[in-house]
Amino acid sequence: MNTIWPVVAGAAPCLLALCFGQWQARGLRARCAQLQTALAAQRDTEMRLDFIAHHDSLTGLPNRLQFQLQLEHGVAYARRHDSLLAVLFVDIDRFKSINDTLGHDAGDQVLVQFAQRLRQCVREVDTVARQGGDEFIVLLTELKHGADAQQVAEKIMKAIVEPFVVNGELLEVAASIGVAVYPDDDEDIETLIEKADLAMYAAKQRGRGASLRFLPSMQAKAYSRLILETALRHAQEHDEFILTYQPKLDLKSQRIVGVKALLRWKHPELGLVMPLDFLPVLEQSALILPVGAWVMATAAAQLRRWMEQGQTLMVAVHLSPRQFFHKEIVPTFAAILEKAGVPGCCIELEITEAMLIDKGQNAEEILQQFKQLGVRIAISDFGTGYASLNYLRRFTVDVVKIDKGFVDDLARGGAMVRAIIEMAQTLNMRVIAAGVESDEQLAQLSEMGCDEAFGFCISPPVAPEEMEALLAGRRQRVGLNVAA
Repeated sequence: MNTIWPVVAGAAPCLLALCFGQWQARGLRARCAQLQTALAAQRDTEMRLDFIAHHDSLTGLPNRLQFQLQLEHGVAYARRHDSLLAVLFVDIDRFKSINDTLGHDAGDQVLVQFAQRLRQCVREVDTVARQGGDEFIVLLTELKHGADAQQVAEKIMKAIVEPFVVNGELLEVAASIGVAVYPDDDEDIETLIEKADLAMYAAKQRGRGASLRFLPSMQAKAYSRLILETALRHAQEHDEFILTYQPKLDLKSQRIVGVKALLRWKHPELGLVMPLDFLPVLEQSALILPVGAWVMATAAAQLRRWMEQGQTLMVAVHLSPRQFFHKEIVPTFAAILEKAGVPGCCIELEITEAMLIDKGQNAEEILQQFKQLGVRIAISDFGTGYASLNYLRRFTVDVVKIDKGFVDDLARGGAMVRAIIEMAQTLNMRVIAAGVESDEQLAQLSEMGCDEAFGFCISPPVAPEEMEALLAGRRQRVGLNVAA
Protein backbone atom coordinates (compact mmCIF):
# COMPACT_ATOMS: atom_id res chain seq x y z
CA MET A 1 0.00 0.00 0.00
CA ASN A 2 2.84 2.33 0.90
CA THR A 3 4.55 1.56 -2.40
CA ILE A 4 1.42 2.23 -4.51
CA TRP A 5 0.43 5.56 -2.99
CA PRO A 6 3.50 7.51 -4.13
CA VAL A 7 2.83 6.31 -7.68
CA VAL A 8 -0.79 7.36 -7.51
CA ALA A 9 0.16 10.63 -5.89
CA GLY A 10 2.76 11.28 -8.55
CA ALA A 11 0.26 10.54 -11.34
CA ALA A 12 -2.50 12.76 -9.91
CA PRO A 13 -1.23 16.02 -11.41
CA CYS A 14 -1.04 14.38 -14.81
CA LEU A 15 -4.56 13.03 -14.48
CA LEU A 16 -5.83 16.43 -13.36
CA ALA A 17 -4.06 18.12 -16.25
CA LEU A 18 -5.53 15.60 -18.66
CA CYS A 19 -9.05 16.13 -17.32
CA PHE A 20 -8.64 19.89 -17.38
CA GLY A 21 -7.41 19.71 -20.96
CA GLN A 22 -10.37 17.61 -21.97
CA TRP A 23 -12.70 20.07 -20.23
CA GLN A 24 -11.02 22.97 -22.03
CA ALA A 25 -11.37 21.14 -25.36
CA ARG A 26 -15.03 20.48 -24.75
CA GLY A 27 -15.56 24.12 -23.82
CA LEU A 28 -13.69 25.27 -26.88
CA ARG A 29 -15.74 22.98 -29.11
CA ALA A 30 -18.92 24.27 -27.48
CA ARG A 31 -17.84 27.86 -28.03
CA CYS A 32 -16.92 27.06 -31.63
CA ALA A 33 -20.32 25.45 -32.16
CA GLN A 34 -22.01 28.51 -30.65
CA LEU A 35 -19.94 30.78 -32.84
CA GLN A 36 -20.78 28.73 -35.94
CA THR A 37 -24.49 28.86 -35.04
CA ALA A 38 -24.30 32.62 -34.53
CA LEU A 39 -22.45 33.08 -37.82
CA ALA A 40 -25.01 30.92 -39.64
CA ALA A 41 -27.85 32.94 -38.12
CA GLN A 42 -26.11 36.15 -39.12
CA ARG A 43 -25.64 34.86 -42.67
CA ASP A 44 -29.31 33.86 -42.80
CA THR A 45 -30.31 37.31 -41.55
CA GLU A 46 -28.05 39.00 -44.10
CA MET A 47 -29.47 36.81 -46.88
CA ARG A 48 -33.04 37.62 -45.80
CA LEU A 49 -32.25 41.32 -45.66
CA ASP A 50 -30.56 41.13 -49.05
CA PHE A 51 -33.59 39.30 -50.47
CA ILE A 52 -35.95 41.90 -48.99
CA ALA A 53 -33.80 44.71 -50.39
CA HIS A 54 -33.83 43.22 -53.90
CA HIS A 55 -37.26 41.57 -54.15
CA ASP A 56 -40.92 42.51 -54.03
CA SER A 57 -42.55 41.35 -50.79
CA LEU A 58 -45.91 40.46 -52.39
CA THR A 59 -44.93 38.54 -55.53
CA GLY A 60 -41.39 37.48 -54.61
CA LEU A 61 -40.15 38.89 -57.92
CA PRO A 62 -36.98 40.94 -58.22
CA ASN A 63 -37.66 44.62 -57.61
CA ARG A 64 -36.54 47.63 -59.63
CA LEU A 65 -33.07 47.69 -58.03
CA GLN A 66 -32.39 44.02 -58.75
CA PHE A 67 -33.73 44.38 -62.28
CA GLN A 68 -31.30 47.24 -62.88
CA LEU A 69 -28.40 45.02 -61.82
CA GLN A 70 -29.61 42.16 -64.03
CA LEU A 71 -30.01 44.53 -66.96
CA GLU A 72 -26.44 45.83 -66.52
CA HIS A 73 -25.13 42.25 -66.52
CA GLY A 74 -27.28 41.43 -69.53
CA VAL A 75 -25.99 44.38 -71.52
CA ALA A 76 -22.37 43.47 -70.68
CA TYR A 77 -23.00 39.89 -71.88
CA ALA A 78 -24.70 41.13 -75.07
CA ARG A 79 -21.71 43.35 -75.86
CA ARG A 80 -19.22 40.53 -75.38
CA HIS A 81 -21.18 37.98 -77.39
CA ASP A 82 -22.68 40.32 -79.98
CA SER A 83 -26.24 39.26 -79.06
CA LEU A 84 -29.50 41.10 -78.41
CA LEU A 85 -31.61 41.60 -75.34
CA ALA A 86 -35.07 43.08 -74.90
CA VAL A 87 -36.98 44.95 -72.21
CA LEU A 88 -40.74 44.37 -71.99
CA PHE A 89 -42.75 46.92 -70.00
CA VAL A 90 -45.99 45.24 -68.89
CA ASP A 91 -48.91 47.13 -67.30
CA ILE A 92 -52.22 45.64 -66.15
CA ASP A 93 -55.12 47.49 -67.79
CA ARG A 94 -57.63 49.22 -65.51
CA PHE A 95 -56.09 47.66 -62.41
CA LYS A 96 -57.32 50.51 -60.20
CA SER A 97 -60.90 49.50 -60.92
CA ILE A 98 -60.17 46.05 -59.46
CA ASN A 99 -58.97 47.62 -56.22
CA ASP A 100 -61.89 50.07 -56.17
CA THR A 101 -64.61 47.52 -56.85
CA LEU A 102 -63.30 44.27 -55.35
CA GLY A 103 -60.87 45.53 -52.72
CA HIS A 104 -57.10 45.55 -52.32
CA ASP A 105 -56.98 41.90 -51.25
CA ALA A 106 -58.46 40.94 -54.62
CA GLY A 107 -55.96 43.24 -56.31
CA ASP A 108 -53.11 41.50 -54.50
CA GLN A 109 -54.39 38.11 -55.66
CA VAL A 110 -54.39 39.34 -59.25
CA LEU A 111 -50.82 40.66 -58.90
CA VAL A 112 -49.55 37.35 -57.49
CA GLN A 113 -51.21 35.28 -60.23
CA PHE A 114 -50.10 37.72 -62.89
CA ALA A 115 -46.50 37.40 -61.69
CA GLN A 116 -46.73 33.60 -61.84
CA ARG A 117 -48.00 33.67 -65.41
CA LEU A 118 -45.22 36.02 -66.46
CA ARG A 119 -42.62 33.64 -65.00
CA GLN A 120 -44.11 30.75 -66.96
CA CYS A 121 -43.68 32.65 -70.23
CA VAL A 122 -39.91 33.18 -70.00
CA ARG A 123 -36.73 31.10 -69.70
CA GLU A 124 -34.47 30.57 -66.67
CA VAL A 125 -31.95 33.06 -68.08
CA ASP A 126 -34.62 35.79 -68.29
CA THR A 127 -35.77 38.09 -65.49
CA VAL A 128 -39.28 39.08 -64.47
CA ALA A 129 -39.47 41.99 -62.01
CA ARG A 130 -42.17 44.08 -60.43
CA GLN A 131 -41.57 47.71 -61.26
CA GLY A 132 -44.19 48.92 -58.78
CA GLY A 133 -47.98 49.02 -58.49
CA ASP A 134 -49.45 47.16 -61.46
CA GLU A 135 -46.31 47.53 -63.58
CA PHE A 136 -43.97 44.64 -64.37
CA ILE A 137 -40.80 44.59 -66.42
CA VAL A 138 -39.23 41.62 -68.22
CA LEU A 139 -35.63 41.19 -69.36
CA LEU A 140 -35.04 38.77 -72.23
CA THR A 141 -31.37 37.93 -72.79
CA GLU A 142 -29.34 36.03 -75.37
CA LEU A 143 -31.71 36.81 -78.24
CA LYS A 144 -30.79 36.23 -81.86
CA HIS A 145 -33.50 38.37 -83.46
CA GLY A 146 -35.50 41.38 -82.28
CA ALA A 147 -38.69 39.62 -83.40
CA ASP A 148 -38.10 37.02 -80.66
CA ALA A 149 -39.09 39.61 -78.06
CA GLN A 150 -42.40 40.29 -79.79
CA GLN A 151 -43.11 36.56 -79.81
CA VAL A 152 -42.63 36.45 -76.04
CA ALA A 153 -44.95 39.46 -75.69
CA GLU A 154 -47.62 37.62 -77.67
CA LYS A 155 -47.07 34.55 -75.51
CA ILE A 156 -47.70 36.68 -72.42
CA MET A 157 -50.88 38.13 -73.96
CA LYS A 158 -52.19 34.61 -74.57
CA ALA A 159 -51.26 33.51 -71.04
CA ILE A 160 -53.31 36.24 -69.38
CA VAL A 161 -56.39 35.70 -71.54
CA GLU A 162 -57.45 32.86 -69.26
CA PRO A 163 -59.59 34.23 -66.39
CA PHE A 164 -57.97 34.77 -62.99
CA VAL A 165 -59.47 33.15 -59.89
CA VAL A 166 -60.13 35.82 -57.28
CA ASN A 167 -61.98 34.92 -54.08
CA GLY A 168 -63.44 31.90 -55.83
CA GLU A 169 -64.75 33.96 -58.75
CA LEU A 170 -63.43 34.22 -62.32
CA LEU A 171 -62.07 37.62 -63.34
CA GLU A 172 -60.90 38.68 -66.78
CA VAL A 173 -57.68 40.69 -66.85
CA ALA A 174 -55.92 42.40 -69.75
CA ALA A 175 -52.54 44.07 -70.10
CA SER A 176 -50.59 46.37 -72.40
CA ILE A 177 -46.98 45.60 -73.32
CA GLY A 178 -44.21 47.79 -74.72
CA VAL A 179 -41.06 46.26 -76.23
CA ALA A 180 -37.61 47.81 -76.72
CA VAL A 181 -34.57 45.90 -78.03
CA TYR A 182 -30.86 46.44 -77.27
CA PRO A 183 -28.92 47.68 -79.19
CA ASP A 184 -31.40 48.22 -82.07
CA ASP A 185 -33.61 50.70 -80.21
CA ASP A 186 -30.98 52.11 -77.87
CA GLU A 187 -27.72 51.25 -76.13
CA ASP A 188 -28.31 53.33 -73.00
CA ILE A 189 -29.97 51.30 -70.24
CA GLU A 190 -32.22 54.03 -68.83
CA THR A 191 -33.29 55.16 -72.30
CA LEU A 192 -34.06 51.57 -73.28
CA ILE A 193 -36.47 51.27 -70.34
CA GLU A 194 -38.03 54.63 -71.19
CA LYS A 195 -38.62 53.52 -74.77
CA ALA A 196 -40.26 50.29 -73.61
CA ASP A 197 -42.48 52.43 -71.37
CA LEU A 198 -43.35 54.70 -74.33
CA ALA A 199 -44.29 51.67 -76.42
CA MET A 200 -46.50 50.39 -73.59
CA TYR A 201 -48.25 53.74 -73.36
CA ALA A 202 -48.82 53.68 -77.13
CA ALA A 203 -50.34 50.20 -76.77
CA LYS A 204 -52.78 51.55 -74.18
CA GLN A 205 -53.75 54.38 -76.48
CA ARG A 206 -54.44 51.87 -79.23
CA GLY A 207 -57.18 50.38 -77.09
CA ARG A 208 -55.42 48.35 -74.38
CA GLY A 209 -54.86 44.62 -74.44
CA ALA A 210 -52.10 45.05 -77.04
CA SER A 211 -48.32 44.80 -77.40
CA LEU A 212 -46.17 47.17 -79.46
CA ARG A 213 -42.49 47.43 -80.37
CA PHE A 214 -40.95 50.86 -79.88
CA LEU A 215 -40.92 53.16 -82.91
CA PRO A 216 -39.12 56.51 -83.20
CA SER A 217 -42.45 58.16 -83.95
CA MET A 218 -43.58 57.29 -80.41
CA GLN A 219 -40.79 59.43 -78.99
CA ALA A 220 -41.69 62.31 -81.28
CA LYS A 221 -45.32 61.97 -80.22
CA ALA A 222 -44.36 61.97 -76.55
CA TYR A 223 -42.31 65.13 -77.08
CA SER A 224 -45.21 66.78 -78.91
CA ARG A 225 -47.48 65.82 -76.03
CA LEU A 226 -45.10 67.45 -73.55
CA ILE A 227 -45.03 70.63 -75.64
CA LEU A 228 -48.83 70.62 -75.86
CA GLU A 229 -49.20 70.13 -72.08
CA THR A 230 -46.92 73.12 -71.52
CA ALA A 231 -48.97 75.22 -73.94
CA LEU A 232 -52.21 74.15 -72.24
CA ARG A 233 -50.82 75.15 -68.85
CA HIS A 234 -49.98 78.56 -70.33
CA ALA A 235 -53.51 78.76 -71.77
CA GLN A 236 -55.04 78.03 -68.39
CA GLU A 237 -52.87 80.63 -66.65
CA HIS A 238 -53.58 83.33 -69.29
CA ASP A 239 -57.35 82.79 -69.72
CA GLU A 240 -57.17 81.50 -73.28
CA PHE A 241 -60.04 79.02 -72.81
CA ILE A 242 -63.59 79.98 -73.73
CA LEU A 243 -66.97 78.25 -73.62
CA THR A 244 -69.35 77.90 -76.52
CA TYR A 245 -72.87 76.52 -76.31
CA GLN A 246 -74.70 74.17 -78.68
CA PRO A 247 -78.50 74.26 -78.40
CA LYS A 248 -80.61 71.15 -77.81
CA LEU A 249 -83.99 71.01 -79.54
CA ASP A 250 -87.05 69.35 -78.06
CA LEU A 251 -88.44 67.38 -81.00
CA LYS A 252 -92.06 67.63 -79.85
CA SER A 253 -92.31 71.33 -79.01
CA GLN A 254 -89.60 72.39 -81.49
CA ARG A 255 -88.15 74.66 -78.83
CA ILE A 256 -84.63 74.98 -77.45
CA VAL A 257 -84.75 73.38 -74.02
CA GLY A 258 -81.08 73.10 -73.23
CA VAL A 259 -77.49 73.67 -74.30
CA LYS A 260 -74.28 71.74 -74.14
CA ALA A 261 -71.25 73.65 -72.85
CA LEU A 262 -68.21 73.02 -75.06
CA LEU A 263 -64.64 74.01 -74.26
CA ARG A 264 -62.62 75.86 -76.90
CA TRP A 265 -59.04 77.12 -76.92
CA LYS A 266 -58.55 80.59 -78.35
CA HIS A 267 -54.83 80.59 -79.05
CA PRO A 268 -53.31 84.09 -79.48
CA GLU A 269 -51.40 83.01 -82.61
CA LEU A 270 -53.15 79.91 -83.95
CA GLY A 271 -56.66 81.21 -83.43
CA LEU A 272 -59.44 78.82 -82.43
CA VAL A 273 -57.95 75.37 -81.74
CA MET A 274 -60.34 72.47 -82.36
CA PRO A 275 -61.19 70.19 -79.40
CA LEU A 276 -59.79 67.03 -81.00
CA ASP A 277 -56.40 68.71 -81.11
CA PHE A 278 -56.12 69.31 -77.37
CA LEU A 279 -58.94 67.72 -75.34
CA PRO A 280 -57.49 64.16 -75.23
CA VAL A 281 -54.22 65.46 -73.78
CA LEU A 282 -55.99 67.85 -71.42
CA GLU A 283 -58.29 65.14 -70.06
CA GLN A 284 -55.38 62.80 -69.34
CA SER A 285 -53.33 65.41 -67.51
CA ALA A 286 -53.74 66.94 -64.07
CA LEU A 287 -54.72 70.22 -65.76
CA ILE A 288 -58.22 68.86 -66.38
CA LEU A 289 -59.04 69.44 -62.70
CA PRO A 290 -58.61 73.24 -62.59
CA VAL A 291 -59.81 73.65 -66.19
CA GLY A 292 -62.81 71.41 -65.52
CA ALA A 293 -63.71 73.43 -62.43
CA TRP A 294 -63.49 76.60 -64.54
CA VAL A 295 -65.84 75.07 -67.15
CA MET A 296 -68.41 74.19 -64.50
CA ALA A 297 -68.19 77.60 -62.83
CA THR A 298 -68.40 79.50 -66.14
CA ALA A 299 -71.35 77.42 -67.37
CA ALA A 300 -73.18 77.87 -64.05
CA ALA A 301 -72.61 81.65 -64.11
CA GLN A 302 -73.88 81.83 -67.70
CA LEU A 303 -76.93 79.79 -66.77
CA ARG A 304 -77.65 82.27 -63.99
CA ARG A 305 -77.57 85.16 -66.48
CA TRP A 306 -80.00 83.35 -68.78
CA MET A 307 -82.30 82.61 -65.86
CA GLU A 308 -82.34 86.33 -65.01
CA GLN A 309 -83.41 86.94 -68.62
CA GLY A 310 -86.37 84.61 -68.09
CA GLN A 311 -84.96 81.57 -69.88
CA THR A 312 -85.46 78.06 -68.52
CA LEU A 313 -82.66 75.83 -69.76
CA MET A 314 -80.79 72.63 -68.96
CA VAL A 315 -77.01 73.07 -69.28
CA ALA A 316 -75.01 69.91 -70.01
CA VAL A 317 -71.37 69.58 -68.94
CA HIS A 318 -69.13 66.64 -69.77
CA LEU A 319 -66.97 65.12 -67.02
CA SER A 320 -63.79 63.20 -67.82
CA PRO A 321 -62.91 60.11 -65.73
CA ARG A 322 -60.18 62.01 -63.91
CA GLN A 323 -62.65 64.71 -62.89
CA PHE A 324 -65.50 62.38 -61.99
CA PHE A 325 -63.44 60.18 -59.68
CA HIS A 326 -61.54 62.98 -57.98
CA LYS A 327 -62.29 62.93 -54.26
CA GLU A 328 -63.35 66.60 -54.20
CA ILE A 329 -65.58 66.60 -57.30
CA VAL A 330 -68.95 66.66 -55.49
CA PRO A 331 -68.00 69.33 -52.88
CA THR A 332 -66.43 71.43 -55.65
CA PHE A 333 -69.53 71.17 -57.79
CA ALA A 334 -71.85 71.94 -54.86
CA ALA A 335 -69.83 75.07 -54.04
CA ILE A 336 -70.04 76.19 -57.68
CA LEU A 337 -73.82 75.81 -57.72
CA GLU A 338 -74.16 77.72 -54.47
CA LYS A 339 -71.93 80.56 -55.63
CA ALA A 340 -73.74 80.89 -58.98
CA GLY A 341 -77.13 80.63 -57.34
CA VAL A 342 -78.49 77.98 -59.72
CA PRO A 343 -80.41 74.81 -58.82
CA GLY A 344 -78.84 71.42 -59.47
CA CYS A 345 -81.91 70.35 -61.45
CA CYS A 346 -80.81 72.68 -64.27
CA ILE A 347 -77.50 70.86 -64.72
CA GLU A 348 -76.93 67.71 -66.75
CA LEU A 349 -73.66 65.87 -66.17
CA GLU A 350 -72.45 63.67 -69.01
CA ILE A 351 -70.29 60.63 -68.32
CA THR A 352 -69.31 57.68 -70.52
CA GLU A 353 -70.39 54.05 -70.33
CA ALA A 354 -66.84 52.93 -69.59
CA MET A 355 -66.72 55.04 -66.43
CA LEU A 356 -69.66 53.12 -65.00
CA ILE A 357 -68.33 49.71 -65.96
CA ASP A 358 -64.72 50.24 -64.92
CA LYS A 359 -65.38 51.78 -61.53
CA GLY A 360 -68.50 49.95 -60.43
CA GLN A 361 -69.36 50.60 -56.80
CA ASN A 362 -67.25 53.74 -56.58
CA ALA A 363 -69.11 55.26 -59.53
CA GLU A 364 -72.45 54.42 -57.95
CA GLU A 365 -71.53 56.21 -54.72
CA ILE A 366 -70.46 59.36 -56.59
CA LEU A 367 -73.63 59.37 -58.69
CA GLN A 368 -75.77 59.10 -55.56
CA GLN A 369 -74.02 62.18 -54.14
CA PHE A 370 -74.68 64.09 -57.36
CA LYS A 371 -78.30 62.94 -57.25
CA GLN A 372 -78.63 64.52 -53.81
CA LEU A 373 -77.75 67.84 -55.46
CA GLY A 374 -80.62 67.31 -57.91
CA VAL A 375 -78.50 67.06 -61.08
CA ARG A 376 -79.50 65.02 -64.11
CA ILE A 377 -77.15 62.19 -65.17
CA ALA A 378 -76.63 61.42 -68.85
CA ILE A 379 -74.71 58.57 -70.47
CA SER A 380 -72.93 59.97 -73.51
CA ASP A 381 -72.15 58.00 -76.66
CA PHE A 382 -74.50 55.23 -75.62
CA GLY A 383 -74.20 52.03 -77.64
CA THR A 384 -70.45 52.27 -78.24
CA GLY A 385 -69.49 50.47 -75.01
CA TYR A 386 -70.84 47.60 -72.98
CA ALA A 387 -73.47 49.13 -70.72
CA SER A 388 -76.50 46.94 -70.18
CA LEU A 389 -80.00 47.46 -68.84
CA ASN A 390 -78.76 46.33 -65.43
CA TYR A 391 -76.15 49.08 -65.39
CA LEU A 392 -78.68 51.73 -66.36
CA ARG A 393 -81.09 50.58 -63.67
CA ARG A 394 -78.39 50.30 -61.03
CA PHE A 395 -76.97 53.77 -61.60
CA THR A 396 -80.34 55.54 -61.96
CA VAL A 397 -79.42 57.23 -65.22
CA ASP A 398 -81.78 59.98 -66.41
CA VAL A 399 -80.71 60.48 -70.01
CA VAL A 400 -79.29 58.29 -72.76
CA LYS A 401 -77.39 60.13 -75.49
CA ILE A 402 -77.26 58.26 -78.80
CA ASP A 403 -73.84 58.34 -80.44
CA LYS A 404 -73.47 60.23 -83.72
CA GLY A 405 -72.37 57.02 -85.46
CA PHE A 406 -75.83 55.52 -84.95
CA VAL A 407 -77.53 58.72 -86.07
CA ASP A 408 -75.53 58.59 -89.30
CA ASP A 409 -76.79 55.04 -89.80
CA LEU A 410 -80.45 56.14 -89.88
CA ALA A 411 -80.39 56.00 -93.68
CA ARG A 412 -79.99 52.19 -93.43
CA GLY A 413 -82.96 51.74 -91.17
CA GLY A 414 -81.67 52.83 -87.78
CA ALA A 415 -82.60 49.59 -86.02
CA MET A 416 -80.11 50.29 -83.23
CA VAL A 417 -81.49 53.80 -82.66
CA ARG A 418 -85.04 52.50 -82.49
CA ALA A 419 -83.99 49.79 -79.99
CA ILE A 420 -82.22 52.33 -77.77
CA ILE A 421 -85.23 54.65 -77.78
CA GLU A 422 -87.63 51.83 -76.91
CA MET A 423 -85.34 50.61 -74.13
CA ALA A 424 -84.99 54.11 -72.66
CA GLN A 425 -88.74 54.68 -72.74
CA THR A 426 -89.22 51.43 -70.85
CA LEU A 427 -86.89 52.74 -68.15
CA ASN A 428 -88.49 56.22 -68.14
CA MET A 429 -85.35 57.88 -69.49
CA ARG A 430 -85.06 60.71 -71.95
CA VAL A 431 -83.20 60.13 -75.21
CA ILE A 432 -80.97 62.73 -76.87
CA ALA A 433 -79.51 62.25 -80.35
CA ALA A 434 -76.07 63.74 -81.00
CA GLY A 435 -74.58 64.94 -84.26
CA VAL A 436 -77.81 65.48 -86.22
CA GLU A 437 -76.94 67.01 -89.58
CA SER A 438 -80.16 67.03 -91.66
CA ASP A 439 -83.86 67.71 -91.37
CA GLU A 440 -84.44 64.18 -92.65
CA GLN A 441 -82.61 62.78 -89.65
CA LEU A 442 -84.61 65.07 -87.36
CA ALA A 443 -87.85 63.83 -88.86
CA GLN A 444 -86.84 60.18 -88.47
CA LEU A 445 -85.76 60.68 -84.87
CA SER A 446 -88.99 62.47 -84.07
CA GLU A 447 -91.00 59.64 -85.65
CA MET A 448 -89.10 57.10 -83.53
CA GLY A 449 -89.96 58.99 -80.35
CA CYS A 450 -86.57 60.57 -79.62
CA ASP A 451 -86.95 63.41 -77.10
CA GLU A 452 -84.17 65.84 -77.99
CA ALA A 453 -81.46 66.38 -80.58
CA PHE A 454 -78.51 68.61 -81.25
CA GLY A 455 -76.09 69.03 -84.11
CA PHE A 456 -75.11 71.36 -86.93
CA CYS A 457 -78.56 70.95 -88.50
CA ILE A 458 -79.93 72.88 -85.55
CA SER A 459 -76.95 75.08 -84.82
CA PRO A 460 -73.18 74.82 -84.46
CA PRO A 461 -71.68 75.74 -81.09
CA VAL A 462 -72.03 79.50 -80.62
CA ALA A 463 -70.87 82.22 -78.26
CA PRO A 464 -73.18 83.17 -75.35
CA GLU A 465 -74.39 86.31 -77.18
CA GLU A 466 -75.41 84.31 -80.26
CA MET A 467 -77.10 81.77 -78.02
CA GLU A 468 -79.17 84.56 -76.49
CA ALA A 469 -80.21 85.62 -80.00
CA LEU A 470 -81.35 82.06 -80.73
CA LEU A 471 -83.29 81.89 -77.49
CA ALA A 472 -84.95 85.24 -78.20
CA GLY A 473 -85.91 84.12 -81.71
CA ARG A 474 -83.77 86.81 -83.38
CA ARG A 475 -81.73 84.12 -85.12
CA GLN A 476 -83.03 80.98 -86.81
CA ARG A 477 -81.32 77.65 -87.20
CA VAL A 478 -80.70 76.01 -90.54
CA GLY A 479 -83.58 73.55 -90.33
CA LEU A 480 -86.94 74.04 -88.72
CA ASN A 481 -87.87 77.39 -87.24
CA VAL A 482 -87.16 77.74 -83.56
CA ALA A 483 -89.75 79.52 -81.48
CA ALA A 484 -88.69 81.38 -78.38
